[in-house]
Amino acid sequence: TRSVIPAALPGLMTASLLGVMRAIGETMVVLMAAGGAAMIPRSLMDPVRPLTSAIAAEMGETPFRSDHYYALFFAGLLLLFMTLALNMTALWIESRAKRLRS
Repeated sequence: TRSVIPAALPGLMTASLLGVMRAIGETMVVLMAAGGAAMIPRSLMDPVRPLTSAIAAEMGETPFRSDHYYALFFAGLLLLFMTLALNMTALWIESRAKRLRS
């Protein structure tokens, strides 16, 4: 176990990051499971509306070129950069692990 866990740790961390990115990408499941409430939660048990769910739920009713329209596009851009950062982190962890193994 002394050599297996350190060797598997980068792969486990990469898998964890990929799991987080997968969870961020889920839209409708998260919308239903989180309650879909467009309000600021006061406790951990209050319903929330994640960014992906807000985009999916509100884009159809938003007037074209309104401030709300641009805010939803900014939320999408924010999600894109968050996913890009997590992908780059996962690749960095994987490349670092390969260097340490060789």
